Amino acid sequence: MRPLILISLALSPLLASDLASLLPHAKQNLRIESVRLGIEKSQAQLDEAKTAYFPTVTATGMYQKKDRATAFEPKAIYGAELGAEITLFDGFRREALLSALHANKEGAIQTLAQEEQNVLMETIAAYYDYLDTKDRLSVNAEKKSELSAEVSRYEILVQNGLATTDILKSLIASRLEADYDEQNLRTLLEKHRKGLELLTAEPISEPIEYSELSIPILETFDRHDLLSDKASLEILRNTEDRYTYLPTISLGAKHKTMSYNDYDTMGGVNIQPANQNILSASVSLTLFDMGRIAKEREQARIDTLKAQKMLDYKTRQLQNEADISILSIQTAKNAYQAAQAEEAARNEAFGFIRQRFEAGLVNTTTYLSELTNLSASRAKLRHARNALQVAKANGAYAHGIDLMTLLQETK
Repeated sequence: MRPLILISLALSPLLASDLASLLPHAKQNLRIESVRLGIEKSQAQLDEAKTAYFPTVTATGMYQKKDRATAFEPKAIYGAELGAEITLFDGFRREALLSALHANKEGAIQTLAQEEQNVLMETIAAYYDYLDTKDRLSVNAEKKSELSAEVSRYEILVQNGLATTDILKSLIASRLEADYDEQNLRTLLEKHRKGLELLTAEPISEPIEYSELSIPILETFDRHDLLSDKASLEILRNTEDRYTYLPTISLGAKHKTMSYNDYDTMGGVNIQPANQNILSASVSLTLFDMGRIAKEREQARIDTLKAQKMLDYKTRQLQNEADISILSIQTAKNAYQAAQAEEAARNEAFGFIRQRFEAGLVNTTTYLSELTNLSASRAKLRHARNALQVAKANGAYAHGIDLMTLLQETK
């Protein structure tokens, strides 16, 4: 019975979702799995390159038949050949390739780490977008509740001839507008929910609980994408070394077994050997090629210089973004504090306006305007709270800090 319960829990939608439950799933989504396969491919390329140090063994079967041949030539030949060849030295091309492939694997590892952070950042942004829309829905519901109460009160007043219908119509129109806003917000909420499900590869259901991120310590700057670019630069440097005029030295050995038919051996003088062992050594050296290899090496060197300059530019760019992210966190803190003060002031002011409106001392326009201002300040407060969390995440992301560490309990 217990395994069935565990299976049903695993297959059921999340009963309550927050960042602590969503982010681990986001690290396993299809985008990340696709990038992870890049590491396996780079390892396979590395293993393939290492085989260049081992001999190549081949087996060959042969059949040859001539329709016209001299009496001393065999008309038919049957044979088998077993051979081996090994490269002893190739001008350090193999070593350069291996170094490049080691850098390629390191780059793939860093690319995976960066893609994980990219997905986590997108998930955090989508999560707070969802909460922000949900908060706007909540504020709109409060506004609708307030308007509905006033509509009900004025319907009674109009029925008893104590108020005019123009006020009632204004209130009803404002409530209809709130209904329209609610429909739009629910559509937007569903869009954010679908986005979260895509990022986390998990079904999302209510309630989605609010989570507050800890403030990152922004002292280091160590981005995985920069490390990946440095690995790519190392690949280019090693590519230069593959263009060389150094010689290639190889050894080969073959054993042949042959059968010859229909020819005159001249009493054994012209007999063809049935078995043959062949040992060969070769040295290949480019003496003159109009400077082709040197020009190819120069092109590779220019590619390396280009990549180095782009890396330097990107490093400065990301450092600037990291510096700005620190200012953004402080700005978001100030905006949150200001929104708290504004919401408190608006809430107090609306209490007085509502009392005066119910007493007939202010008109409908003033009442509705103040209600709209109150709703806006409430939405602004909740938005500022969510924006502060996103600013924290952006700061950590810009500095190359693992976003999972922001889930630690805030102090």
